[in-house]
Amino acid sequence: MKIVADLHTHTLASGHGIDTIRTLVDFAVRKGLKGIAITDHGPGIAGGPDPIYFMSLERMTQGIDLPIRIFYGVEDDIKNRRGNLTLPEYILRDMEIVLTGLHPFTWIANQTPNARIDAVINAMGKGFVQAFTHPVGTYYEIDLDPVIDAAAAHKVAIELNATKLSNRELVISCLEKCAKKGAAIVVNSDAHLGEEVGAFDEALMLLNEIGFPEKLVVNQSREAITAFLSVTW
Repeated sequence: MKIVADLHTHTLASGHGIDTIRTLVDFAVRKGLKGIAITDHGPGIAGGPDPIYFMSLERMTQGIDLPIRIFYGVEDDIKNRRGNLTLPEYILRDMEIVLTGLHPFTWIANQTPNARIDAVINAMGKGFVQAFTHPVGTYYEIDLDPVIDAAAAHKVAIELNATKLSNRELVISCLEKCAKKGAAIVVNSDAHLGEEVGAFDEALMLLNEIGFPEKLVVNQSREAITAFLSVTW
């Protein structure tokens, strides 16, 4: 199996990344990737950029003249139990990829486990979110059974985060549940610096080890990505 695009990366605009868009894209080209998504944090997390940044993101990414497809998007946070994200809907509609996850210093950090589940499931049902990031190994664990059910129902991918593989038992359990329920996954670096872009070796070894079905991996081909994200390439 091969991953052709890294669909979750952060620049210095996120407040805790260290490189620019151009630097991340340059590393992606050097590593032989065909695509990369710039998905900085939204304004719901400490240090995240204001909405105007995302209004300019298409222009900034499409102005880079390198042999790679650059997707412009966001890893936004949920702001209430109804599943609304922190960016306005008119901006979310213009994004090519929208991710969400559980992060510290956000609304969801102070909620009960049941409220978190409701918020994530409701966010998936609103039609903006395309992937749920780092479900394992993040700051706030969540019951993945109802989340994966909702992901399969709403065509939302569950992320295999290449930087959060230390708890192999939980990661494998998550992947096995996705395979059983027919939920798509996306293999991402969650890069916060250029050297992390496209670092998928350990994640791919894990997928091969458990025999995960390639057809459920969103970013294993250009065709699968365009179909899942409903974008052109």
